[in-house]
Amino acid sequence: MVRRFRSVASGLILCLLVVLAPLPAAAAPTYSVKLSISATAKLSGRFLYVWDRATWTYRVVQGDADSTTGTVSLPPGDYFAVARYGYFRQRNYLLVKTFKVTNAGLTVTFDEKAAKETRIVPDDTTATRFTSAVWLTTPGGVAGFASGGPAKTYVTPFSVAGVSLRIHDILTTPKSYRYDLYHSFATTVPATPTVSVTRAKLAKTATTLGAQGPGTAGALGSAVKGGWSGSYVESKVLLPGTVTEYVTPGVALQRRLTYGSAESYLTLPDRTLTAGTHPGTTVGTGPFGPAPGTSARVGGELRMNEPISYADAAGNPGTDGRARETHTLTSDGDTHHFDQTVTRRVPWSHLSTKVRSEWTFTAPADGPVPLIDAGFTVTGLTSSNRTASTRITAHAATRGGGSATVTALEYSTDDGATWTDVPADAFGVTAAYVSLRVTATNDQGGRLRRTVIRAFGGPAAAGDESAGTTKLSNVAVNGGKALAFGTSGTATFTATFTATDPAGISGGDAYLYHGSYDTPDGVALADGPADCARTSDTTSRCTARYTMNVKLDAPANALAGTWKLAAWADATDGTGYTDRHAAGSVAVKRTTKLTADATPEPVKKGKTITITGALTRADWGTWTFRAYTGRSVVLQYLKAGTSTWKTVKTATTDSTGKLKTTVKASADGSFRWTYATDTTSAAATSAGDYVDVK
Repeated sequence: MVRRFRSVASGLILCLLVVLAPLPAAAAPTYSVKLSISATAKLSGRFLYVWDRATWTYRVVQGDADSTTGTVSLPPGDYFAVARYGYFRQRNYLLVKTFKVTNAGLTVTFDEKAAKETRIVPDDTTATRFTSAVWLTTPGGVAGFASGGPAKTYVTPFSVAGVSLRIHDILTTPKSYRYDLYHSFATTVPATPTVSVTRAKLAKTATTLGAQGPGTAGALGSAVKGGWSGSYVESKVLLPGTVTEYVTPGVALQRRLTYGSAESYLTLPDRTLTAGTHPGTTVGTGPFGPAPGTSARVGGELRMNEPISYADAAGNPGTDGRARETHTLTSDGDTHHFDQTVTRRVPWSHLSTKVRSEWTFTAPADGPVPLIDAGFTVTGLTSSNRTASTRITAHAATRGGGSATVTALEYSTDDGATWTDVPADAFGVTAAYVSLRVTATNDQGGRLRRTVIRAFGGPAAAGDESAGTTKLSNVAVNGGKALAFGTSGTATFTATFTATDPAGISGGDAYLYHGSYDTPDGVALADGPADCARTSDTTSRCTARYTMNVKLDAPANALAGTWKLAAWADATDGTGYTDRHAAGSVAVKRTTKLTADATPEPVKKGKTITITGALTRADWGTWTFRAYTGRSVVLQYLKAGTSTWKTVKTATTDSTGKLKTTVKASADGSFRWTYATDTTSAAATSAGDYVDVK
């Protein structure tokens, strides 16, 4: 811009060029937008998301997470909004709205009733959803959730460019089939957002899951790569076992096998399968040993990083959240000695209870330390990592290259008290556990001696164990009362015991199992480590808390009956302990139901009254109540005006569970049937049926 100025004093005209910066554009006005959910009940896990559809910039929504509303200040533009929430263990929602802000605030309402159920349905009528993840991807981020169970998921149908709805469903069957299914609706979610698939077009394989000694509960999980949902979706598995898997072809999956209450897991190889049948794989084969660390010298500082980790014999890495580690590092000039011991005592593993690695090495001026890593190969192991005959070999390698040589390989059957050289050929095993020790050297002056206590199991039954004077007493499961389950349901209860030792108690734990200790057919693990509260210098009271779901923990009628409690405690001196395999027990029973019907009503005194009824029992295979036949049931009578039921007679249920008997009418009163109980079934009493006697 050129402006002319006149100098009044001189009369001269000056021409001055002035360059002005442009005035800043006025900030776009913003307007308050209220987001409201038309919820039908109290919701949980509520999140509200808003993106600008022009730039896909995320906008923060304000508001209480437990509220059905939220607010956000927005400039004029087109927007995409998502409401994510659920009703605990019932149903979940991803509701979508597009809206436009012009020159005023507005209210945007998410209509729950407009949402439609979304799922993937295989042509297997026995398959039921175990869990799922449903999420939305946008150019600006992800809005999604893992449902965490079989609850249905509902989504608003929509058509928005750049937005996709992704579904990852895990379904299971009573035959140990596992459906790992994935589908993506790109841009458009139709009015009926369900997908039907046939087994013939899926990838089929089998995965054998090894147990670390006893049978135990675990979870097989997967997550879609490149389409992040926020979590693995997992299904319960019983270890050891083989799972037949049907998988959506062409989908890259990250996988893991979780032990116990998610404190320990193995990371399995990523997998992408084509349609058709594929060879099976096995994971969780022992011996379990350390995974390589990342120790290095950095800037003249020696940083030893050998994590508390475990890998199976195939090298699948994992971790154990309950493992404990001790170490020492000493130096003699340029020669260093690193001694590390990792110990663990967990319900899902009787193996690799102590792993000690003793390294001698010379560190470089800078970079990775050339430590030796060593492992074992044991032939003939069952899926429980037990064997009666085996051949054992060891292998060693140096990090960063160079050669390593195994110089000694030994085994022990008394937890390392004595050692014997491993023979070159196969040999017989008679003990309950076998420990291994390998020594190796490398061409850089390094040395490793690695000891794995209880590397694998032998054929002998493992009995109760103890050292010192540690004792357990006052054991009780569910306060001594039976647990009863119908066709669904969860029971929360505790197992308690007192642990004593002159040195005091450092901790303890417990788990429930059905069948034999070494090969149980059912296992229920506590929600976490037992809480051992000190009551004196020598005594602690330990409490393990359980959440037992009948459909997950006892999905077969054969699992009704006595469940035993394996419990142990450790002394604070590090030497005393006790491990009792049947320290206590609890009866787990199938619920029964009784009905009663007395006719005629009313009836004349002295006439015949016919009392019928039916006894049914929960079937944990079909999840229905079925006739309970051949059972003796007691008929009781309560005379009007009295408070004591009196036994009249007994009857036996017929082939359809029905009951029928007769009595003579004597006075006004009620009749009922009552079934006492048995080792696998709970007691039941019908409602009373009143009869008016004229």
